[in-house]
Amino acid sequence: MQKKDTHKTICSYCGVGCGIEVSKDAKGILSVKGDEDYPVNKGMLCTKGKTLNYVAQDTKDRILYPEMRWSRNHPMQQVTWDIAFKRAAAVFGSIMEKYGPDSVGLYVSGQCLTEEYYLANKLTKGFLGTNNIDTNSRLCMSSAVVGYKKTVGNDAVPIAYADIELADCFLIAGANPAWCHPILFRRIEKHKEQNPKVKLIVVDPRKTQTCALADLHLQILPGTDVILFNAMARWLIEKKKIDKSFIQKHTSNFEACKQMAFELSIRKAAEKCGITTEEIRKAAKMISDAKGFISMWTMGLNQSVIGVDKNVSLLNLSLLTGQIGKPGSGPFSLTGQPNAMGGREVGGMASLLAAHRDLGNPRHREEVRQFWGGKEINGEPGLTATEMFDALESGKMKAIWIICTNPIVSLPNAKKIEKALEKANFVIVQDISHNSETTKYADLLLPAAGWLEKEGTMTNSERRISYLPKVIDAPGEALPDAEILWRFAQKMGYGGFDYNNVSEVYDEYCLMTKGTNIDISGLSHERLQKEGSFQWPVPSPEHKGTPRLFQDQKYFTANGKVHFNAPRNLYNKSEITTTDFPLVLNTGRVRDQWHTRTKTGKVKRLLTHIPSPFLEMNKVDAYVRNLKEGDIAVVKSRRGNVRVKVKINYDIRERVVFLPMHWGKILNNDFSRANNLTNDIVDPVSKEPDFKYCAVQVEKYKKPSQKIVVVGAGAAAYRFIQTYREKNKMDEIHVFSKEEHPFYNRVLLPEYVNEELSWEALQKLKQGELEKLKVTLYPNNGVKDINAKEKTVTDDLGGTHNYDLLVMATGSRAFVPNEVRMDLPGRFTMRERGDADRLKDYLSKTGLPTNEQHVVIVGGGLLGLELAAALKKININISIIQRAPRLMERQLDPVSSKLLAEDVSERGIQLFFDNEVSTIFEEEESQYTLMVNLKTGRTLRCNAIVYAIGTRPNISLATSAGLETRRGVLVDPYLKTSDPSIFALGEITEFENALYGITSAAEQQADVAANYILGDLGSIYGGSVLMNILKFENLDLCSIGMVNAPKDDPSYEEILLMDVSKRFYKKCIVKDDTLKGAILMGDKNEFAEFKRLIEEEIELSEKREELLRGTSTMEPLKGSLVCSCSQVGDGNIKEAITGGCTDFSQLCSQTGAGLGCGSCKPEVQAILNGQLKATLV
Repeated sequence: MQKKDTHKTICSYCGVGCGIEVSKDAKGILSVKGDEDYPVNKGMLCTKGKTLNYVAQDTKDRILYPEMRWSRNHPMQQVTWDIAFKRAAAVFGSIMEKYGPDSVGLYVSGQCLTEEYYLANKLTKGFLGTNNIDTNSRLCMSSAVVGYKKTVGNDAVPIAYADIELADCFLIAGANPAWCHPILFRRIEKHKEQNPKVKLIVVDPRKTQTCALADLHLQILPGTDVILFNAMARWLIEKKKIDKSFIQKHTSNFEACKQMAFELSIRKAAEKCGITTEEIRKAAKMISDAKGFISMWTMGLNQSVIGVDKNVSLLNLSLLTGQIGKPGSGPFSLTGQPNAMGGREVGGMASLLAAHRDLGNPRHREEVRQFWGGKEINGEPGLTATEMFDALESGKMKAIWIICTNPIVSLPNAKKIEKALEKANFVIVQDISHNSETTKYADLLLPAAGWLEKEGTMTNSERRISYLPKVIDAPGEALPDAEILWRFAQKMGYGGFDYNNVSEVYDEYCLMTKGTNIDISGLSHERLQKEGSFQWPVPSPEHKGTPRLFQDQKYFTANGKVHFNAPRNLYNKSEITTTDFPLVLNTGRVRDQWHTRTKTGKVKRLLTHIPSPFLEMNKVDAYVRNLKEGDIAVVKSRRGNVRVKVKINYDIRERVVFLPMHWGKILNNDFSRANNLTNDIVDPVSKEPDFKYCAVQVEKYKKPSQKIVVVGAGAAAYRFIQTYREKNKMDEIHVFSKEEHPFYNRVLLPEYVNEELSWEALQKLKQGELEKLKVTLYPNNGVKDINAKEKTVTDDLGGTHNYDLLVMATGSRAFVPNEVRMDLPGRFTMRERGDADRLKDYLSKTGLPTNEQHVVIVGGGLLGLELAAALKKININISIIQRAPRLMERQLDPVSSKLLAEDVSERGIQLFFDNEVSTIFEEEESQYTLMVNLKTGRTLRCNAIVYAIGTRPNISLATSAGLETRRGVLVDPYLKTSDPSIFALGEITEFENALYGITSAAEQQADVAANYILGDLGSIYGGSVLMNILKFENLDLCSIGMVNAPKDDPSYEEILLMDVSKRFYKKCIVKDDTLKGAILMGDKNEFAEFKRLIEEEIELSEKREELLRGTSTMEPLKGSLVCSCSQVGDGNIKEAITGGCTDFSQLCSQTGAGLGCGSCKPEVQAILNGQLKATLV
């Protein structure tokens, strides 16, 4: 058994902070699984966590060395670290000297480790002399921070995850943990399953996946959360369901809260919220009846212009019922980033000081200054995230250092952020990936180490501090963020940054916390490594941590009591909807993506669930806009627009639309970036942006009317027309074809030759279909000239036709050696119907019975073999001349090629390997007899010879039109040529140095081009996978992708299964846990699944053994993907339900859905409920 090196670490995605076991084998290959001993997840992982090994091992996108440009007009160039630090120090120093310390700032990330956060804060506030340091946590958690501080006196989450199993009522507001915090939701799910009386209330304008488990879904109007929570508070007070003793002993400001709660009647509140009074009463009663009540919330409350008011009004419910500071109870803010909590602890925001000290307190500032030995710390808060970019745009700030975040995609009003970075004098970007759009704006680009490549600590949502070890080396010259920061400080000449390792940084920070509410002076890297994780405070080396705060009912406020806070705003202050912008846009996450996709976007398995952005909207709103499922819509706000496909249902309220926030620029185009639309107004206290409410209009995309000329009538042209006409019936389409009979299936020509199939069977367009498609066809009339400048074509008959768009699909011609006289009788190729008809006619004219006819086929490839088999089927004698030593040498490996040769020989077909035709002579005595002399000296007497030795793309027309060509016509990912009005499809297309001469590629290209022209900017071609299916009776044989692993490359594996006697052969080529190629002989049932895995480059993960080692029991994916782990679609699930499987657990077991991370269980339950409901109806 191969020994593996195993380390325990923490997931680098959301704030749940799951434990992970990382194993590294002898080859350095990583694998991950949930840490069964870790109290947070107990072995569970979500789809994102389960695939982190792929993110860590894929370094193709990584920034490998420092890069710099001397000015905006200069290109980026590689430099040494020493030059990079000198440049950064010199520029920051000169800017601060000229414009003052507030002319610079740092923008950091909730993904930074605590030590990195601490150093950034120390450097900025203590030595650069500015408080201009903020974090992307400002975008998600700052309203919750203010809510906690106003209520309990500090940014302190009072509860532990263990309280989940002790509670009997949950209120989840403005959050979708089923998708965004899946492991916590799995715990709620299991707790509710074991205790059916546990109640779950969900507050959300959308019917999210979390609602599948809800006992009550309050589908309120956006922005009415404060009204709702106040109405619940009123009901609790009116019905005397409050804890009077607790309120009297341990709280302050109850009367102000009560007064605000009574501003509206419950009936009026229900009307404002768009729900019923009964729903409000039912929710409030569930809370009042609870012995343990937990509220959970995240971005729906926080990301609001009244985010603080939403937070305190929800927190008030816990205080009214006395549900805080005791087991199974408390307000629980769910954190979006892995170390947002740690960053807040070390003061990594513009308004904070380290160890939860108060920036506005002179004594606290002096304590910090003395501890650091730095400059006097300014008492005024620095610029926050959005304010820094405002300052860059206005010129108030000159330089910014961006660490581990991608503001070009994540900040609101993204166009403004772009302008700000363009106007900045100097931009440093410190990141791991070139995929971060922000790196394009860097004047100095610094390569950072990523997850597993450095050590440090993080704090999760329940205040649990964990140690993350270094497991692998960073690629190239990348350095840990902490080292980059301290080396910059050293270059600036600052004292106090002479660290030898990150452990010393952590020791310094722990010492700084001594005596504070967040005291962790009892911790060190060594203790965390030995004893595991701790929840703060941990004030001594013997202390075991503090799972739950305030059990003694002593709070961090000035009077030691917990404070009610009357929200300052009852009504929403967001942007007002108008007739021009009548809809409310809500933005958020989807299940398998995270932030701006620089990590999750690299894992193909995670792209199978929701591969592209979409706009969710109510059916009523869609109907009035004439929008149907999958249509392209343009979403407009006062700041910008996006173009996306629509997803229509009744799960979202009328006049509300939802757009995921993950997608940034695609092919340098920001058409799907949600933050083109969002408003940069912020909560006046928390300064958190109003991401969740923005006035928009949605319109169906209307393309201009265009005349499209298509040159060619093969597979690509046919598919293009079909796809185009599905969405557009009006544009003119004119098709020119040199053939008399266009639009037929060329690959079936061998069956037409032997008359197994009639001509009608080959035709793709039946009688009358051309007219229905509104296509003007010009048969027997090709195009001989293109005038790209005038946008006209000249046909073979001399006619001139104008076009708006030209689609070239001119196909290929059979390759024949120059010396072959194809004008002489008995010589044929097989590319079109005319060839087939000539061969059939010629053979019939011989007057010989078929068993006396002999046809020589030159070429042992796919076409040659299929033609040979077809002719042999009618008893014609066949000889195949193959220049190579084996059949299908490019499509098969030597083993399968040998097995195929045995099969071919058994069919009575003669094979001549390592041979070529030397000369051909007509026999004088017989008009239809040829003497074929081979280079080996042998002579074959035959009636006809067919050349099937490959094709050449027909690019002469494109070349003469001035288009860029090499072996084919060069195209971009939209299939556009060097002339943006001309597209190239099929066998003439050269994309990224490759030509794809197969039908499936032509059809794929046609779909991409048609959908792009129709307005879908997300329709992008990434190349095709070569595949070959041999049509032989009683023999299954196909190949997909690679057929031979590269020699001397140990990263490739070949997996073989073979039974020679049964002519069964299965070969799979695997690299980086993805299937790169396969040969299936004797049984090609897995072809569809293998094809999908290879085409989409989906990581095999736990399915590797099942798929590759033997016959897979896995059903091919049917319908839209639901389960990423087991690759199960809604079609698979519905099929199982129709087959009688109506029990939820059995349904999961039978289909495999929900058996991995479990994140898809709410969707499976919803499908089951929907199918059962439909059956009852």
